[in-house]
Amino acid sequence: MLLNAYFDSLCDPNVRGNIRLGSGTKMIIPMSTKTLRSGKTVVTAITEEPLVWNGTSDGIHANHQNSTFNAVTFVIDRHFSKVLWLDYLGEMSYGIEDWPHDPIVSVEEFSNGDLGYFVLVNGTGRASTINGKQNNVSYYLGRYNQDTGAIVWQGYANKDNTRIALSSYGLKINDRDEMVLRFTSNAGATPSSDTVGLSFPSLPTPQTASNGSVTNQTEVGIAIISGDGEGKIQSFFPNPGNPTETVDHFVIGDKIYIFGNTNTNFVSTSGHPFVNELRSFIGIANINLTWDSVGYFGTSASTSQTFIQYVTYGNGRFFILGKSTNPFSNAGTLYPFEGLGLNRNYFLASSAINSTTPNWFQFLGSTTVQVPQIYPNAFTYRSTTDEFLGELLANDDGSQFTGIPSNLVTGSIQNPLGQVRAKLDTQTGQFKTLEYFNGSEAGGNNVTTLTNQTEICRGRLVKTKFLSPNSSSVTSIRSLEVSTRPASEEP
Repeated sequence: MLLNAYFDSLCDPNVRGNIRLGSGTKMIIPMSTKTLRSGKTVVTAITEEPLVWNGTSDGIHANHQNSTFNAVTFVIDRHFSKVLWLDYLGEMSYGIEDWPHDPIVSVEEFSNGDLGYFVLVNGTGRASTINGKQNNVSYYLGRYNQDTGAIVWQGYANKDNTRIALSSYGLKINDRDEMVLRFTSNAGATPSSDTVGLSFPSLPTPQTASNGSVTNQTEVGIAIISGDGEGKIQSFFPNPGNPTETVDHFVIGDKIYIFGNTNTNFVSTSGHPFVNELRSFIGIANINLTWDSVGYFGTSASTSQTFIQYVTYGNGRFFILGKSTNPFSNAGTLYPFEGLGLNRNYFLASSAINSTTPNWFQFLGSTTVQVPQIYPNAFTYRSTTDEFLGELLANDDGSQFTGIPSNLVTGSIQNPLGQVRAKLDTQTGQFKTLEYFNGSEAGGNNVTTLTNQTEICRGRLVKTKFLSPNSSSVTSIRSLEVSTRPASEEP
């Protein structure tokens, strides 16, 4: 309690600040934004150019690799006045999507404030590691001092590159200061079971192997590494279908909550709405890395898809965002699916701790046009108003979503890359407001898109945006801006 009171004393809801990095002539892809108990903020991204900070473009450990893309991290002081330190975690030029769905440069906070990192890198391995980089592509793990950027330890979790999946991985830290790693194995062109998993000092082979029965089949694994850099346990959750992809995972107590999408039931589970078509799942695993329960949801219509793309957590509830090309039944739906079948809608849902069944679903779409394929990961929980809030890309043609009561809707869109700011009641999923606004100036110039936001204290948010000169270059030219302002000024 005293420690919590101390951390709360570091919170100032009236701080204002703005940090911008990047020349605006290269690409930067924001990955994650975490607010720390100290009041500082840590950001991760992928950058096509060395970033100038504190008068230099060199990271504190001179780790920038001369390649197309580098993973980068930096820490902003609690007054939001400067970047305390910046470092490059490794080369990531093996092929990056313009719009990754999961934060593939992961960072989490240890109990003493140290920062843990997990990212898939190629290029030259770093020196002074607890184990070397063995393959072209390997997972980098590191523990950094939050205040100085000093490396406590670092190493590589190696894996046969024929089995490496380039996404669906991430890091969380549990109550025992262990690094809980989520990763994916690919069965390859000649499928076989993965009995090796990740290779890391003291990490035993998986206690349960993957299924590996389908060409290029992808399956989810979990590995646990101690805070001192010693392997503890790993296992796969075998699934006979193809593919299985994960979007995020959360560790609460001794439970691991895994969110993703799969074509069929995991071994020894049931309930998939339509086998051989992509549907969503929520799984709860225990400390022994076996399932306690798995729940599936999505449309039961054939030749359709339902898939999660983003998950966040707050006040005992998970908020889930995804898309579906058909409706699916749920008693808690206030806003029905818009349009006929195969008309892509956003879906929004919430589930509670210890539940694999969402307690409400809502749809957001149009009877005349599909929602965009891509969207920024910009939803968060705000404690002062007990709401989920965030921003989505609006319909490409500028039209508004249908099926929403007009008294909840404000604003309009005239220019390209229109956006909509949504606020939802956490208990029911009812929209509080739906506000449309322009994401660019007339002609599509000066595009601004919110990619991450998170509450730092008492309603004050930290937001990460990418900025691009015009809509035609939004996937190739960007700079990155991290900002905060007094909670009283937030919409």
